[in-house]
Amino acid sequence: MKFYELKAVAEYIGSFRQIKSAGRVADNVIRLEFEKGAALGFDLSRGRAEIFAAGGTVAQRRYHAPFDTILKKRFAGAEIVGVGLVGNDKILKIDTAQRGAYKASRTTLWLEFTGRHTNAIILDGDGVVLEALRHVDSEASFRVVQPGVKLLPLKPYEGERQQGEIEDVEAYLAERAERRRERRLKELKRRHAGSLRKKIERLEKELRKLPQRDELEKRAAALSDYGSIVLAHLHEIRPYDKLLETVDFQGNPVTIELPPLPNPKRMGEHFYSLSKRAANKAERLHIEQKNLKSRIEFYKRMLQNLEEAEDEERIALLFPPKQRHRKKEQRFQCETFEVDGYRVLVGRNERENIWVLKNARAGDIWLHLKERPSSHCIVQTGGKKQIPRDVIKKAARICVETSTSQPGDYLVDFTHRRNVKIDKGAHVTYTKYDTIKIRKA
Repeated sequence: MKFYELKAVAEYIGSFRQIKSAGRVADNVIRLEFEKGAALGFDLSRGRAEIFAAGGTVAQRRYHAPFDTILKKRFAGAEIVGVGLVGNDKILKIDTAQRGAYKASRTTLWLEFTGRHTNAIILDGDGVVLEALRHVDSEASFRVVQPGVKLLPLKPYEGERQQGEIEDVEAYLAERAERRRERRLKELKRRHAGSLRKKIERLEKELRKLPQRDELEKRAAALSDYGSIVLAHLHEIRPYDKLLETVDFQGNPVTIELPPLPNPKRMGEHFYSLSKRAANKAERLHIEQKNLKSRIEFYKRMLQNLEEAEDEERIALLFPPKQRHRKKEQRFQCETFEVDGYRVLVGRNERENIWVLKNARAGDIWLHLKERPSSHCIVQTGGKKQIPRDVIKKAARICVETSTSQPGDYLVDFTHRRNVKIDKGAHVTYTKYDTIKIRKA
């Protein structure tokens, strides 16, 4: 941000009297809400820090770091007592006070838009650091940013600042928000589309590598013949022979490569086992093809929904940020999503739908499109008797987004897994259910 832009925004913030709420909505983005529903987002990413209108901005995930706890505790409901810039630097200082039973508690939100020093720091009334978005130790800089340490000033900026004027700050902030939304949408689509295309390419490669059914049947028959020929010529085979040169039952010469087994009697069993395996693979080949094709179609639907997405919230629902420091967990035989701390399991084909149904617990929530084919979805409740309605609504949207790429209004039935009876395969009957309506744009 340019200095004159930051100065105009500081004057705009100074027109408010109170901070209604404060919290992080992304790793480097803080959202402050003021009276009359006005809200600003402060992106403190190094190299692209900015301020924008954040009325419709929602948190991508929940943040529970000490910085977030103090940010909420010190600024939610705090009275604004002063707003300004620090000297000629791009440092925005918001001084606040919270009225307690005995005395007012003074706190400063110190926002630095200063290149590599970009940071958000919470100071007490004496200028001592309570918490910071980024901690800095003495090995990294002369200026330590750690809880309990008094904050030292940065070296003052001595150059000339570009002059300018913003006539309508609210319009300026709204424009920045729109540009930011378009930029982030483009970036998110590019990133996730690349990941989806790689998955589709990998599955299509697996599909192409599958052998033909007639080839497997021919191989099964040939291996069975080898087993019979070996058993018929056991007297000619010595331990550890590598080849058997003889004639088949039609009198044609044949050379069989023998397995490295000490007992010739087991060689016939070896070929029969390989023949049976090839025959089973030929018999189940259409199932494997069907599973791969359905997974490809699943990711193609997600790719189309991604390309049609018009807001970050829809993308964040389908591609939630990866949780850091999470313990290694079991591998799921389905697609998984995260919704407000709850895991959602989604079957990508019939086999995965069966797995999802069989591995769900009685108290988990099951979802499915009403009276039409769709993925089976399970919200793992973790033993909780009730979960927020908003979680069910988001899970229902995931069910719609992963089941169809066509816009329209869809009804999603949901109930506890205990109320769902498996009839055959992934076909079920269910009772005691509710229905929620989801509009897909």
